[in-house]
Amino acid sequence: MKFSIIVVSLNAGEKLIETVNNILAQKDADLEVVLKDGLSKDGSVDAVKALGDTRVRIFEQKDTGIYDGMNQGISNAAGDYYIFMNCGDFFYDDMVLARFKKAAEEYISANGEPTERKPLILYGSRFASQTGSVEYISPKITPLVCYRNIPCHQAILYSKECFAKRLFRPEYKVRADYEHFLWSVLKNNTATVYVEEPVCRYEGGGYSDNPKQAKRSAEEHKEITGMYLTGWQRFYCKLYMIVTLQPLRHAISTGPLSGIYNGLVKKIYHRG
Repeated sequence: MKFSIIVVSLNAGEKLIETVNNILAQKDADLEVVLKDGLSKDGSVDAVKALGDTRVRIFEQKDTGIYDGMNQGISNAAGDYYIFMNCGDFFYDDMVLARFKKAAEEYISANGEPTERKPLILYGSRFASQTGSVEYISPKITPLVCYRNIPCHQAILYSKECFAKRLFRPEYKVRADYEHFLWSVLKNNTATVYVEEPVCRYEGGGYSDNPKQAKRSAEEHKEITGMYLTGWQRFYCKLYMIVTLQPLRHAISTGPLSGIYNGLVKKIYHRG
């Protein structure tokens, strides 16, 4: 079982080498780092080359944005499973891929290998560096989860079959990974397996988190959910978020009380 960790970069500076070193520190895993660089000029790629680690494969090619870069990374990956890490993001600890491997093997033992007709996604929660707490995700993917809070791509492990029919759609500048996830689980018969331990240390503050992209993000969310969720499902999700005071909960989850809030979320999700 080989893992391809795809890193897309452009003038990322020290963050690139820090992320690559973090990936290479993973234990008990056969891995490659697929570094897809958009022709950086800051010397960051040269610093990675200087590592001399044969597990790092570098592809320098112009792209139209992060999702086009991720697609180029997929096209050059040789692993059985893919995970996408941004520069500045890290694995939560050095055993993440080992836990993913164990979870995948358990799934395969019970259900058989992933196929184009039945791809596999494994996912977990993330540690948010900005708040210093783990943001837990639902152990079960439902339409409500798809509407409001899917795992981030740094916390998702995709079997290669997830991209057999199509890649990310780069016309979505902010939510192409979101669109692909909904297509995968709601239309493409993709199995999902939850891995309880956190997967990544998420830096945040990237392109999709930029307040300047809020309008575009909302527009893309509306269009994407309109494609994959029924009118009744969207109505229920909106009503649920109103009744449960979602804006207030979001403010708490990203503020000084984030640790307490996310601890309660963990107890709710894992109560069974």
